[in-house]
Amino acid sequence: MTWRVEPISEEPSRTLDAWFVVEVPLDGEHAPWARHLVGWNVESTKGRVSSPIEVLDPERRLVRTRSGKVYELGHGPGLNGDAFTTWCTWKARHGLHDERDVSDEVAGLLSGP
Repeated sequence: MTWRVEPISEEPSRTLDAWFVVEVPLDGEHAPWARHLVGWNVESTKGRVSSPIEVLDPERRLVRTRSGKVYELGHGPGLNGDAFTTWCTWKARHGLHDERDVSDEVAGLLSGP
């Protein structure tokens, strides 16, 4: 999958800390795998799984997803127990077993802490 890297003009609606990015075959094994953000939603104090990522703004540490939501990426990748549980539940609900962690790739593109 190729990242669309461009500025995002909207303000973030959610901040994710202890986040990671995972690719899954959401649209089937033969379609490009979708990348999702998983993390601790600071505003709602809950684990969160985003819809597929469409655009990454590495300078501002923002991500826009297919649903149109804009997320601000907090500190570097990490693992939060509630977010991980939310991810496992989401995967099971969608009947997914395969995944690839691409968090390091995303972290390498970001500016700042």
